[in-house]
Amino acid sequence: MREKWLALCLKSIILFVLIIGTVLLSAVPKASGTSGPAKQAKQSSIAPTDLLENMSPGWNLGNTLDAVPTEGSWNNPPVREHTLDDIRDAGFKSVRIPVTWDSHIGSAPGYPIDTAWMNRVEEVTDWALEREFYVVLNIHHDSWLWISRMGNSQQETLDKLGKVWKQIAERFKNKSERLLFEIVNEPTGMSAYQMNLLNQEMLNTIRSTGGKNSQRLVIVGGLEDNKDELLHSFEPPDDDWIVLTYHYYSPWDYVSNWWGRTTWGSMAEISEMEQDIRPVYEKFVREGYPVIIGEYGTLGANEKHSKWLYHDTFVGLAHKYQMIPMWWDNGNDQFDRTVRQWRDPVLKDIVIQAGRGVPNAIIKPADLFIKKGQSISDQTVDIQLNGNTLTGIYQKSEQLKEGSDYTVGNAGKTVSIKASCLAKLMNGSKQPGAKAKLTFTFHKGAIQVLDIILYDDPKLEKSEFTISQSAISGDLKIPASLNGTKLATVKGVVDSTGRPVLEEVWSWTPYLNYDEDFYEKDGDLYLRERVLKYLKSDSTFTFELWPKGVEAVVKVKVTP
Repeated sequence: MREKWLALCLKSIILFVLIIGTVLLSAVPKASGTSGPAKQAKQSSIAPTDLLENMSPGWNLGNTLDAVPTEGSWNNPPVREHTLDDIRDAGFKSVRIPVTWDSHIGSAPGYPIDTAWMNRVEEVTDWALEREFYVVLNIHHDSWLWISRMGNSQQETLDKLGKVWKQIAERFKNKSERLLFEIVNEPTGMSAYQMNLLNQEMLNTIRSTGGKNSQRLVIVGGLEDNKDELLHSFEPPDDDWIVLTYHYYSPWDYVSNWWGRTTWGSMAEISEMEQDIRPVYEKFVREGYPVIIGEYGTLGANEKHSKWLYHDTFVGLAHKYQMIPMWWDNGNDQFDRTVRQWRDPVLKDIVIQAGRGVPNAIIKPADLFIKKGQSISDQTVDIQLNGNTLTGIYQKSEQLKEGSDYTVGNAGKTVSIKASCLAKLMNGSKQPGAKAKLTFTFHKGAIQVLDIILYDDPKLEKSEFTISQSAISGDLKIPASLNGTKLATVKGVVDSTGRPVLEEVWSWTPYLNYDEDFYEKDGDLYLRERVLKYLKSDSTFTFELWPKGVEAVVKVKVTP
C-alpha cells in the first residue's frame, strides 16, 4: 500500500511543477461543452446492463505490472498463473491489469516497447482471457511519469502516447472481444480540453489498427479519473464502442484511515455515497453509456464492521445504478498472493454477493471484546438485515440453540448472546486473544463472522523514548503486548503547547495518518521517521485502540 502513497506523492510533485505550463495553455479555446455538462450525442453500442452482467464484480491486479520501474519492484513478486485461478474461484468476473510501460519504452522517434516486456504483458493477459475473464489492459503510472507533460508539451506527448498505443493495439488486435483497453489511468497535468483531445486521438489510433480493435471496447474518463471531472469537464468521444470510467475513494480520510476517522456508516454518510453515484447514472448510464468504476475500496486498517458496511453499500449502489465496480487490491490489503488466502474472507464474500446484486446482512459489532477479569454478561449483536432472514448461528460445525444460547428480538434485527454461551466459548481461558468465531448464516448473501476476543490493557515494554534531532534514522519501534486490542489511530501533541506535532503539515487535528505516520507490525507499534523529523520538543503520542476507549501513551523527549 505504501507504494501507492509514494506514487501519489510523486504525482503531486510533478503536477506542481507542470501547473505553470498548464495555466499558460488556458488561452487555448475550450472544446465545446467542456465548461458545462457534456452532451451525449449517442449511446455506446453495448448496453450497460449487458456489461454489468458480464463483468461485475471485478478485481485489480494492483502493484504488480504497474510497479515502478518494473514488475516485482514493489511489494508483490511477479504474478503467477495460479493467482488468476484463485481470483476466478473466488467469484470475480473481470480483472483489471494495470501496466506501467515507462521504463520499457525506447527513445524517440519510434518509442519502441521492449519485446520482452510486451511478451510478459501478453502472457499475463492471455492467462486471464483463458480463464474467461473480461480483462482491462491499460497504461497506468505513465500518467504521472510522462503523460503529465501534456500540459506544456502537447504534441510531443500525443506523439509518444500514440506510438505506444499503436504498438499495444497492434499486438493485441486479434485477442478476444473480452479484452478492453483503458487509455490512461488517473491522467493529470493537462487541461480538460487536452484530456478530451487525448481520448479522441488515442481512440483513433486504436481503431486504425483494425482486427477486433475496430469494435473493441475502449475505456475513457476525465482528469484524474475523478467523478466530478467526468460529470463536468469530460466529453464522450465520437465512438460507438466506449466505456466510461471513474475511481472512488471517498471519503478519503475514512478510506485511508487518516486524521483519526476510523468508522463509517451513518445514514448521512450512506446518503452522501448515493448522492455521489446517482448523477453518473443520470447523465451517462441512463443515456446508454456503460460505466466501470476502475478502482474503489478501503486502503487502511479500518474497523471491521465499518469496512464491511462500506463495501456492501458501495458495491450494492454500483450494481443498482448499473456500473461495474473493480476492487483495488495492491497485494497488502485484500488477497495474500503468497499464501493464497483472503485476509478478510467475509469482506471478499460481501463484495462478490453485492457485485451480483445480492443483498447482504451486516452484523454490528464484528469484533466482540470481553475484558479479562470482568464478569461475562449477555451481549447484543445488531443485524442490518437488508431483506435477509437469519437461518442459524454456528460455532465451527455446531449450531447454537435459539433460546438457550441466544435469543432473537426486534423483528430479527437483534441477537442477544447468552452469558452462559459466551462463558462456554471462552472455556476459562485467561490468555488474551481471539477465542471463538460465531458464524451467522442467512437465506442469501454473505455469511457474517463474529470474533469473540478476550482482551486486557495493552502493555508497553517502554513508554518513554529520547531521540536526537541530529541523528534520526528509521522508524521508532515501540515494543508492545497489545493483549487482544487492535490499533485504531494515533494522535500526537507537543507537550509545551498542546498543538499537533504535525502542525507544519496540518494544524486542524492532532491525528496522524495510518501507514504514512504510524503502523503496527507483529504486535509492536511504530512511528514513522517522517513524524520524528517534525518533532522540535518533547511530545506525547496517544495510541487509540479497539475496543473504543483503550489507549497506550508514549512520551518522546527530543534533544538537539
